[in-house]
Amino acid sequence: MDDKSDQRLERLEARIKAARKARTPASDGKGKGSYSGLELAWRMVIDLVSGVGVGCGIGYGIDALAGTLPAFMILFTILGFGAGVRVMMRSAAEYQEKLNASETAQPNTAPATAQPTTAPVPAQDNTAPATASEDDRASGGR
Repeated sequence: MDDKSDQRLERLEARIKAARKARTPASDGKGKGSYSGLELAWRMVIDLVSGVGVGCGIGYGIDALAGTLPAFMILFTILGFGAGVRVMMRSAAEYQEKLNASETAQPNTAPATAQPTTAPVPAQDNTAPATASEDDRASGGR
């Protein structure tokens, strides 16, 4: 093959690699088993509402069988709310553990005690002014 064909082939290979890289999602810690913020928020809301709903349903069922309509429904609604909050807190703790694990898995690129480094400043010669002073400019350099 000649040089033109080789160059065209290399450009094509580079374009293919760039296209494949653009199609492949970057690994940013979001994989199976991890949560995005919105997904976690909806999970918590659903846990809370389902806890209240199940508690209310159980309480209403017991009230319908016992003939004491509001008593057990109120009691089990409160218990369902407590169960929903408990599940929400467990979900938040699970998310926090995963977040902490992902932070410790990533290497720390910055030094622990980052101090600015300064280069030594060379001594200046004060005998000759670098620029004209304002008095010289006002007098027109006379």
